Amino acid sequence: MTGFIASSRRPSIPGPALAAAAFLFLPALPAAADEAPRNADAPAATKAQAAGEPKAPPNPPPSSGRKALAVAGSFVPGALVHGTGHLVLGHTRTGLVLLGAEGLGAGLIVAGLGGAAATGATRRFIGPIILGTVTGAAVFFLSALADIYGVLAPEGGTGSPPVSLPSVETQLGVMFVHDPNFAYNAFLTPGADLRAGSVRLSALGYFALDDTNARTRISAAYRFFGPRTSTSERARDGSYFDIEVALTNHSYGTEGFSVTTGEVNLLGRLDLARIGPTLRGSFAELGLGLAYAAHRYPGIGVEANDLLTPRMAFGMYLGHSGYPRGEAMAYYEHRHDGFAGGLKNPGLGSGIAGHFGAQTRLFFSPRWGALFDVQGGSALVGRASLLFRYGGNP
Repeated sequence: MTGFIASSRRPSIPGPALAAAAFLFLPALPAAADEAPRNADAPAATKAQAAGEPKAPPNPPPSSGRKALAVAGSFVPGALVHGTGHLVLGHTRTGLVLLGAEGLGAGLIVAGLGGAAATGATRRFIGPIILGTVTGAAVFFLSALADIYGVLAPEGGTGSPPVSLPSVETQLGVMFVHDPNFAYNAFLTPGADLRAGSVRLSALGYFALDDTNARTRISAAYRFFGPRTSTSERARDGSYFDIEVALTNHSYGTEGFSVTTGEVNLLGRLDLARIGPTLRGSFAELGLGLAYAAHRYPGIGVEANDLLTPRMAFGMYLGHSGYPRGEAMAYYEHRHDGFAGGLKNPGLGSGIAGHFGAQTRLFFSPRWGALFDVQGGSALVGRASLLFRYGGNP
């Protein structure tokens, strides 16, 4: 006889998390306006230039000493006062925006931890509390990384975003997993993305080469704004906002059980050049999502539970024109149902956090590229894939 056990918790996305997401996703003022002096005599200056008078020289770049001081300030006291590097460099508006982001993030973290303490971390409230806390942590840490990037990056940034996407992109690679709890180690990882306008269909598989274990994920996404295929209007930059639905099935043949997961995610990227010119070439990502998983055990039944899938990342584009060209990012994913699982550490907090990772996508020609991804949680994961894309002119 089989049974069904379902969690009674109904997670919801809290208002503070949505506020922070809006702060991150909504376009900032144009970067060209950053630190631009508001001169009441601008019309007169324009007339003077038209009359043949020499144009005023542009502001000189900061001296090497001031640049070094800004870099040092982005670490100390920048680790505590985000935006210090930009304030020292003279980019006051950008520095104040980063400082404000730190305050918002810290407020959400304190509210989340306080809520957990006040409610005893009960399952009835822990979903909104975790989403709010992770969102606050994203805004807090991303503002610190943006300050460091802005004072270290070269003039014009490390790279430029693609403003259109290919209609077809495929990948084929291998993945290695070190997890003492399971017998598998090596996987074959094929995948494909198909795009048409604002719609994307994706499939990705993980098939063990040394065990009976297979994981497949199919997803569909709609892009509200941002880079699309070349048949659509070219995007302003790399910023985007997507909604995604996905279905994943993971079969553990050796252990004799399987897990099927359905999920809905909101995914967004903000090109930080919209905040200030020193941040050109960098971006921040934030994702909020909910998932529902069914664990099937032969002869026992089905056990169901819900999952939270928040994600944050900071990255940079690599290359402005020609090849190689791509992007690199460091990220955190709160979900625990992947191969990396969640972090293990001594004490009561073990297993609460998700896993960290770093990923690089680099194209060596208009068609061929490579993907490298590493993750660390309760297991260590490394993946390398060959990429091929067709259609459009990314």
